[in-house]
Amino acid sequence: MRAFRSGLWSCLSGVGVIALIALLVLANAAYGGEAYCDACRGDSGWSGTAKLDEIGNLNSGTGEVMAGLSTAQKNRVGIWKQSLSGFNATEETADMENTSDSAQNDARENDTTASLTTKKVVSHKPAEENSTIVRSEMAKSMLVPIDEADDTAIYLDISEEATEHIPGSIAIPYDEFLNGTAVRSEAELDALLGDAGISRDDAVIIYGECMPCGGGPAPATFVYWIMRSLGHENVRVLDGTVKDWASSGRPTAADTSILPAKTYTSSVTSDFAADYDYVNSGSAQIVDARTISEFGNSSIPGAINIPYESVILNDKLRDESKLKRVFAILNEEQPVVVYTNTGLKASVVWFALTMLGYDAELYSYENYWTNQELLRRAAETNATA
Repeated sequence: MRAFRSGLWSCLSGVGVIALIALLVLANAAYGGEAYCDACRGDSGWSGTAKLDEIGNLNSGTGEVMAGLSTAQKNRVGIWKQSLSGFNATEETADMENTSDSAQNDARENDTTASLTTKKVVSHKPAEENSTIVRSEMAKSMLVPIDEADDTAIYLDISEEATEHIPGSIAIPYDEFLNGTAVRSEAELDALLGDAGISRDDAVIIYGECMPCGGGPAPATFVYWIMRSLGHENVRVLDGTVKDWASSGRPTAADTSILPAKTYTSSVTSDFAADYDYVNSGSAQIVDARTISEFGNSSIPGAINIPYESVILNDKLRDESKLKRVFAILNEEQPVVVYTNTGLKASVVWFALTMLGYDAELYSYENYWTNQELLRRAAETNATA
């Protein structure tokens, strides 16, 4: 990880070193009154694979410059205007492209045959939502399969209106980690976790959803990000919901538990959060995880749009092979900064990238425009001086 960047976790108006995370979760009217629980709204129908196919077709560029480039490489050069320095499409992406080309040829042959024989050709390829999700050991270090759940860990339910829980779990609704729309100070978070019976040495498994918003893992991945930022090492997210837990044959409970209070002593790290100077340094790839329409309205210059919905299917993170396809446009060897207006949405993309081994950090569009406004005002002051 890069060295500690002074200023990122510095004290802000005496609130506490983690107060700057507030810029990641501001729910501001300037963006349509977007509230922080918008991170877990229902599926918008956006498909990462479909989007790559749409904007990254083999004709996305012309001339010798594009000759021999893969779809992901052509996306990067022709659509996003990014350098190919150090960037190589994965073998899996190439295989997918070859498979896609083969499938297109087969489809043409089938169409011809069908037109001659009036026999309808039916694809028997299973839908992604019906296929088995495969998790690597790296993924399992962050995302716990329900059938491998640890009975000795503390289960932290971050849902705000759940009526069904994992037996023995404790409840801290994810909005309790916020003070209004800002992440609480370091001291407040220490007290919140300690009063709930968690110490920084405890193994913690986070689960739960933003129920009024339709479910989804973003609130859990956001709390995971907060705890990792506090220096908590032994923390993971449950790979599924309480309904998935019950469907696996495990019991559920109507109430959560109360544990004896402990002392939680955080050790804040800046390894997981980016700052304005770093974003503008050109050192990292910038990913805008907002919706396509938000990205189209305005974005950080040079950012690549990978909407947060692209990494989720049926309220769970997609299979790693599918995630690699979604992130195929990125250079695996170069750091990534992911942002949204609020930070909650970005956290699930950040989580997926980190799970795949990317060096990823979280940021906010609010912080970017705050700094842009400060620079604008400074320029106006200098011009009138």
